[in-house]
Amino acid sequence: MKHETRNSTFLRCPRFASALRTLTWDRRRLSAALLAAGWALPASLLATLAERPPTTHSTLSLLISRTFLFGFLPALTCPSLPLRLLIPPALAFDLVLLRALFGPLSTPQLAFELALFAFIFLPAQFFARWTIAQRHLIARAVLHPIFHAGLLLGVLPALLVSLGLGTWSAPLYRAPWLNKIYAQLLLIPAIVLISGVQEFALRGRGTPMPADAPRRFVTSGVYAYVANPMQIGKLAMLIAWGLFWGNCGLLVAALFGLLYSLSIACPREDRAMATRFSSEWLDYRRHVRRWWPRWRPYHAAACSRGTPQRSPARLYLELTCDPCSQLAAWLRQHNPVALEIAPIPESRSARTRMTYNPADGSPPEFGIAALARALEHIHLAFAFFGWMVRLPIIAFLAQTIADALDPRATACPLPQPSEAQR
Repeated sequence: MKHETRNSTFLRCPRFASALRTLTWDRRRLSAALLAAGWALPASLLATLAERPPTTHSTLSLLISRTFLFGFLPALTCPSLPLRLLIPPALAFDLVLLRALFGPLSTPQLAFELALFAFIFLPAQFFARWTIAQRHLIARAVLHPIFHAGLLLGVLPALLVSLGLGTWSAPLYRAPWLNKIYAQLLLIPAIVLISGVQEFALRGRGTPMPADAPRRFVTSGVYAYVANPMQIGKLAMLIAWGLFWGNCGLLVAALFGLLYSLSIACPREDRAMATRFSSEWLDYRRHVRRWWPRWRPYHAAACSRGTPQRSPARLYLELTCDPCSQLAAWLRQHNPVALEIAPIPESRSARTRMTYNPADGSPPEFGIAALARALEHIHLAFAFFGWMVRLPIIAFLAQTIADALDPRATACPLPQPSEAQR
């Protein structure tokens, strides 16, 4: 008993709490610096390929120096220093290095190098600073899949080819239709990955980085079907990319990625999630497998036993509108999991778009996005279509086309007032 009292007093000690905050902040800053380097590396590779250095040694010098000096080092050592003070020395070093490698630069070359510098340095530092300060969540969520794609699809294949493990010529000896099939195979894991990042940002208010993890437990979207979508997506992308280039090294990298996930990443995630979310995580893992997706979605309102029930989601439609009433009948026919279909309340009749309320504290969604969310409650095939429709650019285009072709598809007309109301 005395031991427990002493421990609780120690935990409440201001110095100990301050040390914990500093440790957490340092861990986040280190993670943010690695993110900055993760952006700077593929961006530096693109810039170096555009510059065409004369030797392999020059290529490596540019890659290493830019990744370290434009990404990792400034983010780690001085994330609060104004960028206007960091840009001149970083740019001066880059120009000195370029002059040593290429000789004097002409005016067009200098303008080109300034553009490349901005493309590498500014996004990397903004990415790190926003992560440390926990600001601009949507921008951070957008940058994550971009730099991951650069690392997996650009830097890793280039490294393997430079080591003699594969070439870039395999698509030239393959039928064009087969190249198209291999390229389109990338769309499936890409949709899964981006949808997972979307759920983390929109529902969990976080990103895939452990030091910037979601604050809330996410079981919606792709996570309602499989517990490990991001690792599945990365491994599937490596396999599809390896098949496209005929690169066995990428297939071996995918195998090592799987072994790492099974032996290190998954056990670590289980411990962290059980600590943070306890019974919610255990109930979720009882129903959702890590590598093999469910056919029907998981929802705590339908699957939980012995724990507080969550309310089902709701899709609000103007049921007096023929297209919406037909849509409601079609959805009910497919027996959606934990989804209620309700009429738009009269008090909100001014909002004409169909509305999806997740009933978990997350903001509602409207129009095509609401319909895509409703499809996620049916089964995996419809859910995949919904994830594809909810991709940022596709969602905007789909909503624009739907409104242009038939506004009633996503926006019901307001009821006309009666004679007495007039």
